[in-house]
Amino acid sequence: MSYGPNPWHQQSWDWRAAANFVGGGAGSGLIVAAALAGSGAWLFATGALLTGLGLLAVWAEIGRPLRALNVFLHPRRSWMSREAWVAPLLFAAVGAVLLALPYATAAAALLALAFVYCQARILQAAKGIAVWREPLTAPLVVVTGLAGGAGAWLLLTAPTTAAPLLAWLGFAALLAARLALWTAWRGRLRT
Repeated sequence: MSYGPNPWHQQSWDWRAAANFVGGGAGSGLIVAAALAGSGAWLFATGALLTGLGLLAVWAEIGRPLRALNVFLHPRRSWMSREAWVAPLLFAAVGAVLLALPYATAAAALLALAFVYCQARILQAAKGIAVWREPLTAPLVVVTGLAGGAGAWLLLTAPTTAAPLLAWLGFAALLAARLALWTAWRGRLRT
């Protein structure tokens, strides 16, 4: 590999960046699932914890962690900046859920959707990895996060109660949508 006038394409990110997208996607999806199911506040807190662990992992990836606050400087042109602005609002909304404030559940769910959408757009905007520029990348990442969160909700609620049929059908629909998007995404990459 060389730098300078000989460009190269980045092939992958390391585990810390991957942990950000897995934790952020599943955590956001869990918050959305908990809001839709009217679940207890502890599931919102678990979703926020997963999202926070993902952000902590990506912070550990930064070569100069003290410069991490620079991420807040460009919300007009950077999806990473937008994600950084949404994250504290999401954590505040989850805190409001824990305090049982009115409309906190809806706010947390909407902010969780905004967070996973920002993550999806970060990947799609990554110039170094050409296959992520495919237009289906963003919907695939969002649906993957929601499916992961729904699966986490089912796993976490199974010991205490049997999930209703509607929850299982929703999870199955998310898995089917994820499979369809992934298949279409892979097919478009082959061309």
